[in-house]
Amino acid sequence: MGRSDRFLRDNAFLVAAVSLPLVVVGFFLLSSAVPRWLVPAPAYDLLLRGTGPYDQSRPRVAVDFSVRDGRVEATVRPIPANGYPQPAALFLFDHRTLNVREIPVDLPSDLAENDPPRTIVIDAFAGRQVVAQAKAPDGYELETRNYRGTGLVGDLFGMGRYDQTVALVNKGRVVPIALPLPYQDHFPVSTVGWLVD
Repeated sequence: MGRSDRFLRDNAFLVAAVSLPLVVVGFFLLSSAVPRWLVPAPAYDLLLRGTGPYDQSRPRVAVDFSVRDGRVEATVRPIPANGYPQPAALFLFDHRTLNVREIPVDLPSDLAENDPPRTIVIDAFAGRQVVAQAKAPDGYELETRNYRGTGLVGDLFGMGRYDQTVALVNKGRVVPIALPLPYQDHFPVSTVGWLVD
């Protein structure tokens, strides 16, 4: 019997105490990596509605985006005199490049406080079908993840910070989405629809 066999037999508890945590860590690393290998990348473009910080210089209108008959519409409503305009923008997530770009929308700036809402059809997606559902046909869904930053020590000394990330999630695979400033910082992001061809 060699020295290594004798060491393992005499110190079985020590060997188990060291190797078991390593096996568990390896299992969790493997289980988080497997979805990236097995779940295909997103196959559809996504339309998002992002909101930014209050801005008094923008037109005093509120914008909602919706899908009707496969087309995207913007409904514009006037904001009361004591309200604060919070800008809303329409973004396109390109599944091929994983980039996000803002879709320009020409909003009326001449709405008076008592005017009825106006509906504007957005022609940027002419020839493409948009479906208004939370989940894409390939299973991806928009998810907003909130987390705190610096951990226990940071929380004890008041250095904690609150972060928010937006991602597409499907069976454990996570594809992060980076909106441009100022829309990425702590403001709501929601799904308008998926572009299916």
